[in-house]
Amino acid sequence: MLAANHSQMRPSQLVLLAAFVALVAKLCIASMTVGTSDVILFGIFGEMIGRHGLAHTYEHAQIFNHTPLVGAWAAGLAQIGGGRVQDYAFTLRVPGILADFLSVLVLLRLRQKTGRPPVWALVLFALSPVSLMVSGYHGNVDPVLALMLLVAAWMCVEQKPLLCGIALGLACQVKVVPLLIVPVFAAYWWPRKGLLRFASAACVVTLAGWAPALVLAPEAFFRNALAYSGYWGIWGWSFALRASGMATFQKVGMMDMHAAQTVAMAASKCIIIGATLWLAWLRRKQDVFFTLAAVWACFFTFATGVAPQYFVWLAPFLLMASARWYAVITGAGAVFLFAFYNTISGGLPWWRGISQNRHIAIWGPWSLVPWVALLAFLIWLVPRLRKADATPALEASPDDSADAQMAALIPHDAAPAVH
Repeated sequence: MLAANHSQMRPSQLVLLAAFVALVAKLCIASMTVGTSDVILFGIFGEMIGRHGLAHTYEHAQIFNHTPLVGAWAAGLAQIGGGRVQDYAFTLRVPGILADFLSVLVLLRLRQKTGRPPVWALVLFALSPVSLMVSGYHGNVDPVLALMLLVAAWMCVEQKPLLCGIALGLACQVKVVPLLIVPVFAAYWWPRKGLLRFASAACVVTLAGWAPALVLAPEAFFRNALAYSGYWGIWGWSFALRASGMATFQKVGMMDMHAAQTVAMAASKCIIIGATLWLAWLRRKQDVFFTLAAVWACFFTFATGVAPQYFVWLAPFLLMASARWYAVITGAGAVFLFAFYNTISGGLPWWRGISQNRHIAIWGPWSLVPWVALLAFLIWLVPRLRKADATPALEASPDDSADAQMAALIPHDAAPAVH
């Protein structure tokens, strides 16, 4: 009996094995492909920063909407890569691939503390086809952003406001979109007497990282990064308006838009920001993961432009809020992402994908699949927002009944997980 117990794979080992398999798969994909247009743009930005400096790049390349740290990363890779596109493309994707693996470790810790999410959902998260395509092929920093936001939420569970603020500040060094969810964390720490520690840490880390841009090119940094409104006409209701045939909504892009499109983008921002503030205050004493899942659902539903790699932003929070909805939206997102990457890459096998506006007619309708799923999730959320969360106690045992049920399904002679 003792030997049988030792040969039995624990649920946590199964999750780690899945995460390791995904890690290897993503590294293999990254080593054999160039990725998407974003990889090419990162290379251009890196060379531009190396030759002319960060301020010049912000001022003369309006599409450069990244933070100073990401700009430094792109420039550093350009120097190290020596012009070898494949090496540059691979190295650019490694941090995101590692971030995915670390996210699984954080979620395992959260499962020990809260009893969520179930093991089957964690395995799905580790092997997510969305993550496989975004981290292994696309080529951007979004998985690192998702990890930092997950760590910030984890620190709420651990009741550590200072570390929560540091993690959120680090997320702001990857992209500026975490500014949207600052009210959620601020409202969470307000009744728990941790707001000052959280806010001071988040402000110091954020401003320290943004200092080069704020000092050297404040106006251009605000225009390119802080005022970025997304890419009109490729997602949700902006895609529907464009498909309607109305002349004022036909232009695709993010610059020199028609006045009606500019008004629509501004309205979209107001709705998203307003919904975030309302949710943050309404649920200030409730589970932060459910609140963040609701905020991201609002963002994806009402945003005028959503890039495919954004789907990793909401994944861990959706997983913690509802495992079933995570499975549904991951499946819907995978359908869309496959259609997108397959179109821009000219079919299988993928090597390099250059996104062009002429491709939208092919992959655009597929974007409605996850958008409708997210809209349905938001509708499902509404009546549950005011209810108190039935969150398991923080001291929940990692060896709960769900683990026992999962362990019973695993053969006694299964190989141990690679860690």
